[in-house]
Amino acid sequence: MRQGTDEVKVVWRSLNPDRPSLEHLHLSPWAEATGTVIGISEGQPFTLFYWLDLGKDGHPMRLRCDVDDGRHLDLSRSGGGEWTTAEQEGLPLLRGCTDVDIRVTPFTNTLPLRRLSLRVGEGQEVWAVWVDVPSLDLRPTRQRYTRTGEDTYRYENLDSGYSNEITVDGARLVTLYPDAFKRLA
Repeated sequence: MRQGTDEVKVVWRSLNPDRPSLEHLHLSPWAEATGTVIGISEGQPFTLFYWLDLGKDGHPMRLRCDVDDGRHLDLSRSGGGEWTTAEQEGLPLLRGCTDVDIRVTPFTNTLPLRRLSLRVGEGQEVWAVWVDVPSLDLRPTRQRYTRTGEDTYRYENLDSGYSNEITVDGARLVTLYPDAFKRLA
């Protein structure tokens, strides 16, 4: 991780041989994040550009995603937890989601970890807007984070039963997400 006065830059690579990817994240702590992910899904290459605006409380407030094939997503979250499109169309299916989880980046795991400030042994459930890439399909998902050590957390997708142990640095940015992502810089 390279840091300037405010900016943090991180590079992750996918550890999943069926979905290889490389991401470059620029983070203006803790207000805005932009990421570029180059990957392969179902044998087809894609490039995802995403921008995430964070509120002072650490919640995502706006998410924009652009895929190189022309697909686009622009979502906003109100302070009350209501999600809308850029055209102000309400998304009642996502009501109550406090977080976003973009499939191809471990960065979005950092947001609830920082905000929840769990002590070792504590866990908490969150609702997240899960964003599939490259389709940009959305769905709400129940997730649980449990702090298992000073720099480790167990992530559980309570809908699918998937779980994994995530290792993070002092800023709670993922360094290792076994079989999923590894930080290179």
